[in-house]
Amino acid sequence: MRLCLLLLYLSISSIGFCGDTSTNVPKEVSALREWVGEVGPGLDKSAPLIVIRNRDEYVKSCSEFGLEKHPLEIDFSKEFAVFAISRGSRISFRSRDEGEGRLKVMSISTRDIRPGLRIGIGVFSRQGVVFVNDTKLQVRLLYQLKN
Repeated sequence: MRLCLLLLYLSISSIGFCGDTSTNVPKEVSALREWVGEVGPGLDKSAPLIVIRNRDEYVKSCSEFGLEKHPLEIDFSKEFAVFAISRGSRISFRSRDEGEGRLKVMSISTRDIRPGLRIGIGVFSRQGVVFVNDTKLQVRLLYQLKN
C-alpha cells in the first residue's frame, strides 16, 4: 500500500517537470536579408550592434560609416535593421526569439588579416518584436497615418 502511494505521489509530482515547456525555449529567427561590405575610410574601431528603427537612423548610420549609397531597401513600417561593424570578414547574423516580444540579435565573423573594417546589415521583420537587444522598437503610427 505504501509503495502504491509513493508511486502515485512520484507520478503526480513529475507532471510539473514533464509539462510542455516549448513556450520557454528560444526560437531561432532568420534575417530576411543580409548585406556585407567595406566601411569608408577614417573608421578604425569596431562598434557594438546598432539597431536601426527608422529611415532617418538608416540614412545617418550609412553616412557615418562611409557608405556612399544605401545598400538595402528597407520598409521600416514592417522591418528594422541591425548594423554590425567588425575587423573580421564573412559577417553573418544569428538571432533568437526569447519570448514576450524580445529578439536577441548577434553577429559573428571570421578572422581577417586585411586592414580595415567590414560592415554587415541584417534586416528583420518587426512582427511581434518589441525589444531588440534591450532596445525598444518605436511605433511610428502617427507618422504613417499622416503620410
